Amino acid sequence: MFHRQSVKYKLLVGFILVMIPVVTYMLINNSNSRDLVRVKVSETYNNTLTIFTGQIDHYLQQIDDYLYKMGVLDADIGLLTSYPVNSNDYTLTKVRINAKLNRDVGVYNLVDSVFLYQADDIIFGTESVYNDTYKLITEHMEQSSYKAEMYQYGKSNWQLGESDRVAGKYYLINYIKVTDDLFFGAIVTIQDIHDLLLIQWNDGDIGFTDIFNVENDHLTDVLTAYSSLEGESSSDIIDANASDYVLLEQRSHVANMAYRLAIPEKTIMRELLFFRNATFVAPIFFLVILGLYILYMQRMLFKPLHELMLGMKKVSLGNLEVRLQRNNTIEFDFLANTFNDMAEQVKNLKIDVYEEQLRVKQGELKQLQSQINPHFYMNSLNIIYNFAVLEEMDSVKKMSLHLADYFRFIMTSNRDMITFKEELKHIENYITIQQLRFPNRLEMSIENIDPFLNYPIAALTIQPFVENAIIHGFKNRKQIFKITIAAHRNSDQGFIITISDNGTGFPEDVLVKLRRHEAIEEGQRTSLGIMNVINRLELLYGKLATIQFRNLTEESGAVIEIYFPIYEELK
Repeated sequence: MFHRQSVKYKLLVGFILVMIPVVTYMLINNSNSRDLVRVKVSETYNNTLTIFTGQIDHYLQQIDDYLYKMGVLDADIGLLTSYPVNSNDYTLTKVRINAKLNRDVGVYNLVDSVFLYQADDIIFGTESVYNDTYKLITEHMEQSSYKAEMYQYGKSNWQLGESDRVAGKYYLINYIKVTDDLFFGAIVTIQDIHDLLLIQWNDGDIGFTDIFNVENDHLTDVLTAYSSLEGESSSDIIDANASDYVLLEQRSHVANMAYRLAIPEKTIMRELLFFRNATFVAPIFFLVILGLYILYMQRMLFKPLHELMLGMKKVSLGNLEVRLQRNNTIEFDFLANTFNDMAEQVKNLKIDVYEEQLRVKQGELKQLQSQINPHFYMNSLNIIYNFAVLEEMDSVKKMSLHLADYFRFIMTSNRDMITFKEELKHIENYITIQQLRFPNRLEMSIENIDPFLNYPIAALTIQPFVENAIIHGFKNRKQIFKITIAAHRNSDQGFIITISDNGTGFPEDVLVKLRRHEAIEEGQRTSLGIMNVINRLELLYGKLATIQFRNLTEESGAVIEIYFPIYEELK
């Protein structure tokens, strides 16, 4: 997902906003083009259909004129009624008329049959099956009630008939009244008219054509269902999907029928195939272009931006080794080089600052280590003097030896780190000196410290707590004062050194300050021993080392617990 405030989101939305008007214009332009072509093609086809309708009406009118002229002017037709049926003169006249009718059937367009009808005899010429035509004329004329209403030599209208004896089932018939018993007429099949219509429109390619009966100004029966589409009319096809067709309609002025042309949309739009396909392809093309655009922008813009942001994030988290690769784009190549130079400068600056901090910490550590209680010097020298006055030379020697070792350790301990073993040796010298000061009143025990003797610590880390216990816990004591130094594993990551005594313990106010790591005021001077150790542990180990202060009971026994982390090589 894209964040709404990101450059990627804004570029994508901008591209879409630019492309939408373009695609919309294409769609609207194509729609207008389709409508214009539809109108123009429809007008052209409608004009052609009008011409065709006019031609068919003209042919039918020519047949009307032919019937009128033959009925009025032909001598043989006029003589026929004057001879008895089956007489020789009647027969000769009938032969002559029959020859004329057969001749005229081939002369006039659309005419299927021409006949001369009277109740006793029928003379006709036809291009269809003789017997079927004879029966068709007989059945129609016998059933027609229209004959009685006709005027002699009066113009008539074309009537629609239906019979299975005619190809296509439907036909048009027209006749005039020559005498009361003699009628002269012609038959035109709907199929012949439709055949001309099919030739005109190449049915199924340009469009579907049908001829309809018209009653009360409405189209009713389809007259070409059996001829054009083998039982299925264009109406059935159009009704299935009317929106895909353009309907054109023309009505005959001579007969009660109408011509309908159903032009498929694809035929009208054949010349606009490219634009039609473009309409459907445009959205897909737009999506493809959008995808390519996103891929291009991803490679040229979004990816370098992401790498730059990722590099800045890594630098902010402390990884100063990250470097950006060169880019083919001038702007991003400049940014990458600038970023790499800045990262290198920050790295060098951080190293310089770190080294300076180390120098400061080392100076602070040496300063803290160099702090020595002057009272201890004076007390120790005073003890030696007293032993000398009492001529206890063995005590003077012992005191001098341990005091020398004690001060040698302090004066020569310029290393940053020593081992627990060396620290314990120094504590033993200090306890021995104190035992000489207070004979038979001071004891110290060391328990379970062997696994940690080689652990590196800062000098004078444990000794100040032992010294503090003797100074504060040993006051006005009649019983033996015992100090215990013990160690035990706390977890896989560290161990605890415990310094405990059986003295008076920490006063409550002092305990509160120690837990807050606050300095303790004692008369005219500040007790620096404990705070000295706390500060050095923070310098060396940071948050990994901790000190806890508590009493064994509410009124006696001080306990100090120092948690040290274990280095990997000591596990």
